[in-house]
Amino acid sequence: MLLTLERAYLPHCTIGQLLVPGHNTYATIERPWKGNQPFESCIPEGVYDCQKFSGNKFKDVWQLMDVPERTYILIHQGNKAAHVQGCIAVGQTLSDNLFAVHNSVKAMNELREVLPDEFQIRITVNQPEYP
Repeated sequence: MLLTLERAYLPHCTIGQLLVPGHNTYATIERPWKGNQPFESCIPEGVYDCQKFSGNKFKDVWQLMDVPERTYILIHQGNKAAHVQGCIAVGQTLSDNLFAVHNSVKAMNELREVLPDEFQIRITVNQPEYP
């Protein structure tokens, strides 16, 4: 399975749409692009293998593998860019002000039902005009 994350870079965050083939589209939020700096930046565009992951803090999430110069990049719940440190937070919808996603727990539970333990994600840029 190949998922696509279409991103838009904003000054204070990176927002996107996660397209799951045959299922829903989800809103995402990440840190802004800051040259791939660990804990401060979203990761570079590209295609990444993802594997199921459970750690001390996040259970039953997915980890993006072989991200250049980065480790433990996860897809997990969260509502704002401040809730992630280089990871991707998923929600059902994007807030009106573009700085948060809504219903993150529900979105993650839906993803747990439809995504396999391993898949690929293609991260691209789709920079529309935002107000």
